[in-house]
Amino acid sequence: MDIETYSKLALRTAPEGYTHRDNVIHAALGIGGEAGEILDHVKKAAFNNRLLDHEHLVAEVGDLMWYLNLLVSALGTTWGHVLSVNIAKLEARYPDLKFDAERSLNRDLAAEKAAMESV
Repeated sequence: MDIETYSKLALRTAPEGYTHRDNVIHAALGIGGEAGEILDHVKKAAFNNRLLDHEHLVAEVGDLMWYLNLLVSALGTTWGHVLSVNIAKLEARYPDLKFDAERSLNRDLAAEKAAMESV
């Protein structure tokens, strides 16, 4: 399934009647909660001698995506735009298209902003 199809299908289950502000807050709190669930599962696998349950993590990533999708929609944009902006920022940060620790620490924020605004 492509991301734009997912977006449309997932938004069918979003609450109706919320204000823009409500949707942004709902999405942001949900993102934090789901990220916390992922972190907790990984923590327990790392330090409490539990198995890393990939199926459980896939389900949690799906829940995280639902909230991210709600935020993308609330911001009035599309996944295509969000992803294009992210790639533009990464290409400005890593001109060789490879991770570089020095460039990750000493970023040219003006160049990154200009690249993102050009999308």
